[in-house]
Amino acid sequence: MAPRLLRVGSCLGLCVMLGCAGGGKGGGSGTAGTSASPGSAGTTGGGNASGSAGTTGGGNASGSAGTTGGGNASGSAGTTGSAGTTGAAGTTGSSGSTGLGNASGSAGTTGAAGTTGSSGSSGSTGNTDASTDMVCQTGEFNFVPQIPTVYLLVDRSGSMFHCLTGNTGDAVCADMTNTSWNNLRLAIESVMAQLDSQVRFGFTTIYGTNPSGGGMCPSLQGMLTNNVAPALNNGNTIKTAYDALPFPPNSTQVGVKFESPASESIGNVAAALAADTTPGGKYIIFLTDGQPDYCDDSNSLCAPDSVVYHLQKAYAAGVTTIVFGVQTALFDLAPGVLQSFANAGAGENTLAPVRTGGSTFDFYDQCNGIAGWAADLTASGKPNARGTTLGTYAATMGPTTPYMPSAANQSQLVTQLSAAISGVKSCSFDLSDFGGKSIKVDTTKLNQASVKIMGAPVNLDPTNGWNVDAANPTQLTLNGAACTTWRMPQNTQIDINFPCSSIIFE
Repeated sequence: MAPRLLRVGSCLGLCVMLGCAGGGKGGGSGTAGTSASPGSAGTTGGGNASGSAGTTGGGNASGSAGTTGGGNASGSAGTTGSAGTTGAAGTTGSSGSTGLGNASGSAGTTGAAGTTGSSGSSGSTGNTDASTDMVCQTGEFNFVPQIPTVYLLVDRSGSMFHCLTGNTGDAVCADMTNTSWNNLRLAIESVMAQLDSQVRFGFTTIYGTNPSGGGMCPSLQGMLTNNVAPALNNGNTIKTAYDALPFPPNSTQVGVKFESPASESIGNVAAALAADTTPGGKYIIFLTDGQPDYCDDSNSLCAPDSVVYHLQKAYAAGVTTIVFGVQTALFDLAPGVLQSFANAGAGENTLAPVRTGGSTFDFYDQCNGIAGWAADLTASGKPNARGTTLGTYAATMGPTTPYMPSAANQSQLVTQLSAAISGVKSCSFDLSDFGGKSIKVDTTKLNQASVKIMGAPVNLDPTNGWNVDAANPTQLTLNGAACTTWRMPQNTQIDINFPCSSIIFE
């Protein structure tokens, strides 16, 4: 009988893991009897049938048939012993010849009956993994993916509400459907619905009005704006909150128009994620269409340096940021700024986001008098001196690139956002315990297991396939190309199959 398997049948690993009982070896066959006396009953065998009967007795008269050997008691999963043959009856003696005086001939003698065949030998003990298999038959084990937590940090500044076509000079477009805000909202809600059960989504915005003009900027006080805390199956709650956010007033007045305090918002989200003790990776999806600021209209060079600083600080705290730069004709970021954000968010070498022909000295020279930049410099603990930068920069840039879809192309928004969010899917799967009992994989038996993505086999390979490391035998990991394949948006099904005998109870 083929072993039953321990299975994880979906991308969330919710399928049952079953085992089978170990089989005992069968008792040996009874041997044929050689005499006429009844055979004794066979001893206990592993599931054997009757012992074999005796063979044919010799003699002339009718011999009694050999009796059947007693049935063996059942052993564990033994095979059936072969039955003995019945002793044939002796033939009748021939009549005596006619004697003188008509005396009768003597009768033939009786043939001796065959004896019963010897019993089958007892069955051997079942497989040594029977106790594990017994538990496998009565319990369920799961390889559980490490669910990522993703905060959607969405730019709610005034530029998101300008018309994409037509009268693009308006501060706020009269047609809600003709804005970056609307198109991005629809794309986010569409993609979020597809991954709602696989990702703990949270939602907050980059938003505030200039305090110097009587406005309020909660981000400067460490607050999350329009916040929905992360949770599984959070899509409807986020959609309700997102859809209810009003357009800004149609004004360019300081203190009224919506600003873009991105660096402070990133810092606040990173702090919230660092305080979240839920297992799994922590991510920010940073979605913006234009230059960041400090809830003001200060020098546009300074805030990008603050953004890089907060992105690098977040990464050091275990929070990765994926940059999604929505492109419009009016509010493109300066060359290289989004690339610097993407590298900083991934913990990679980062080029300084300076203007063409500029240098890193420009940050201190032009920004030390800007309140937001100066506050970040104080918080960083770096020296207040010329040449100091908030971000840490290199002469080369890392490999990660930002997503840069057109705000006017709804299909492109959905496709790239789906790829961005699918990229946070966990490539690590933890083996859950069983009723509080610790269990792990026997890594010497990995060749008995199998993993498939969308029905296609994945090789057992610690570089570009799946593996369970002996140093961490409770976790299965997809590596290299296998992880990349799993994270493709269209790949939503993973099957992890392990024999019960490969699970160790401690």
